Amino acid sequence: MTVDAQLVLAVKFLAAILKVPCYVITEHMLQVGSYHIVQPLEDTEKRQELEKHLAEVHLLGTELRDDEDILRPGG
Repeated sequence: MTVDAQLVLAVKFLAAILKVPCYVITEHMLQVGSYHIVQPLEDTEKRQELEKHLAEVHLLGTELRDDEDILRPGG
């Protein structure tokens, strides 16, 4: 398993702009991501959309169509 190269570059880019170490950006991304993953768990339909998104995009590795797809699980 590898980390997507664009994600690594994004972390480095944001860290440079915000003048903080990469681990600070990474931790914040995990916190924000965790929040957005937990939110749909109580709604069956949203949970199924999230499961589909995680399987198709992250497990199978298909490309996102655009940056906004990240904000729309199942998008």
